[in-house]
Amino acid sequence: MIKQMIGIDIGGTTIKLALIDVYGQIHKKWQIPTNITENGRNIPTDIVRSIQQTMLEQNDQQAEIIGIGIGVPGPISPDGQIVVRAVNLGWEDMPLKSAIEKELDIPVVLLNDANAAALGEMWKGAARGKSNLVFVTLGTGVGGGIILNGKVINGVHSSGGEIGHIPIYSQEQRTCGCGNTNCLETFASANGLVKTMRNLMEENQENLSAVDIFTWIEAGNQKAMNALTITVNYLGQAIAGIMNTVDAEEVVIGGGLSGAGDALLIPLKEKIDQFIFPAIRGNYNVSKAQLGNDAGIYGAVYSYLSSNEILTVEETLLR
Repeated sequence: MIKQMIGIDIGGTTIKLALIDVYGQIHKKWQIPTNITENGRNIPTDIVRSIQQTMLEQNDQQAEIIGIGIGVPGPISPDGQIVVRAVNLGWEDMPLKSAIEKELDIPVVLLNDANAAALGEMWKGAARGKSNLVFVTLGTGVGGGIILNGKVINGVHSSGGEIGHIPIYSQEQRTCGCGNTNCLETFASANGLVKTMRNLMEENQENLSAVDIFTWIEAGNQKAMNALTITVNYLGQAIAGIMNTVDAEEVVIGGGLSGAGDALLIPLKEKIDQFIFPAIRGNYNVSKAQLGNDAGIYGAVYSYLSSNEILTVEETLLR
């Protein structure tokens, strides 16, 4: 029988699901809308019903579903049972693991969605073959995950790798969604870049986007280039600080801003090099994430496989 897992990535708008085998081959991929009404209380039921329907449709006796990995936008309790908080879903202390296991009789592993994406990039993406990496997502906020020796740095309170909330110094005061002031994501996210650009412009543009800024950079607009320089300065110092702490071999940049490619990655690498410890400088890579929206489902499955020691010898070597 072909052993398969179900990888799930729960987002604020959609829930992505996939059937993936132990070699990382996707056999089926689908998604359902995220129902956040009533504080998301129906989400576990929606997931169960979707999986049951898919299993009926597959009707494949050659496949055995041995586990489920779920990436969630929030911290997980130390015992791996409960989603402590997921603001975008309306969850507080949601017993997601038992809710899914009880209905499907299939073991479940929960992890933070950014950590899942980091594991996905390690297993099948930009950091394949590496086991020490810093993964940073640059979207509306800044997320990330840190992996050392193939394992996620999760911390005592499931808050390890909260890269976006590294405090930075600036004379300007920006309030973060977490309640603190001047977290990294208030300056280094797509929203942060746009805010910086608006500060540099003489006239305010309501519909300004990060895509606009990189288009202007390509055209040689000096203010746009200055906005990027400010953003990269904060981000580069933060990443250098992490690298000087964990000495990883790869920095992987994902999220919407990574779509800028070398226009972002080249100056970012230069800025990291400016602050990184000399022994590390020149001995690490900065690369663009490869898996896009599939990173989370790959990582959720990898988390299940590794936690249950199911990864085959061949796949471990190929990783």
